[in-house]
Amino acid sequence: MADLNSAPLNVNPNPSYLNSEPLTATTSSLLSKSSFTFRESGISNFKIFEAGDPAKTEVGDAVSYTTNLFDLNNNLVGTKDISFKFVKELGNGQFIADTTEIIYLPDGRIFLQGQINADKLVNTKRQKIDIVGGSGIYEGVKGKEYLTQPDSNVLDVVNITLKLN
Repeated sequence: MADLNSAPLNVNPNPSYLNSEPLTATTSSLLSKSSFTFRESGISNFKIFEAGDPAKTEVGDAVSYTTNLFDLNNNLVGTKDISFKFVKELGNGQFIADTTEIIYLPDGRIFLQGQINADKLVNTKRQKIDIVGGSGIYEGVKGKEYLTQPDSNVLDVVNITLKLN
């Protein structure tokens, strides 16, 4: 079982996540749907902020990074900035993280905020974050993002589903 203190950072060896790819899909029809699915793949601009001992995960540690978003046809459709900070350690050693995300799509942005159990996500358990607003065609959007990491050994691939209210 992977945990945040000992899990190696394995990344997707597929180079298709490089930012040089054009955005090939349009999102103007997304608002007519109540949900849509993306795959996050690849990590760039990875930053770790240590609250104390760099040898262990602890409350106050934070991470931020950027990832690319692909549709079900493997077309690059946008990017996502993610930051999370560990705010609580549970009795079983798992961590709760405050999470903020911004999804950048061709027709606007979607803003997300909430808490996740970081250990459960790493161990392929579905997590949920609130959609709290947007810009462009996503102005005022609300809903939920559901995240599942399909392989606990590959930390940079996450399946996401956005469900709009």
